[in-house]
Amino acid sequence: MPISLVKGERINLTKENPGLQKLKIGLSWDMKPGLTADLDASILLLGDDGKMIREDSIVFYNQLTSFDGAVVHSGDNRTGDGDGDDEVISVDLKKTQSQEILAVITSYADPNQEAVVFGRIKNATVKLYDAETNEVLYVFDLTEDMSNATSMEMVRLYKHNGEWKFNAIGERVGSSKNGLEDVVNKYSK
Repeated sequence: MPISLVKGERINLTKENPGLQKLKIGLSWDMKPGLTADLDASILLLGDDGKMIREDSIVFYNQLTSFDGAVVHSGDNRTGDGDGDDEVISVDLKKTQSQEILAVITSYADPNQEAVVFGRIKNATVKLYDAETNEVLYVFDLTEDMSNATSMEMVRLYKHNGEWKFNAIGERVGSSKNGLEDVVNKYSK
């Protein structure tokens, strides 16, 4: 049975899940009736300084694989329709060149459309899976009011003293029409 996490909670993945090397991060959401939005899950590969280790160290709908091949995105789901995870990102902890892996969710609005804020979303959930067994290990429900945000940090995987840790974040980043730009601006060198 998966463990439900709360905002700010930290887990030692290495100790709690010995041998875990490949995992999946699944994001699911629903829109409030009569509303539509394009939400996107993305991964940033960060260095010791907390910034992207390279200019191309982001995995998102337009770049589905990381430069080191350790992170692979399932592709863009523009509606959130259906059951289960809407977007899934696979991570190979052995293969990554990063010390920190940040998962974010962002919304995108067309140039002639107003910003799509997270207040339009319900049932937003992040799941962390063991990719080898497909078992859900942890669930983080993003229920906190993010009504005016268009981008937020969801979860962080980071290596400390040779062990991988997991942190449920749930923090706002920005509110521009293209939430991904806010994230890139914050984490670029």
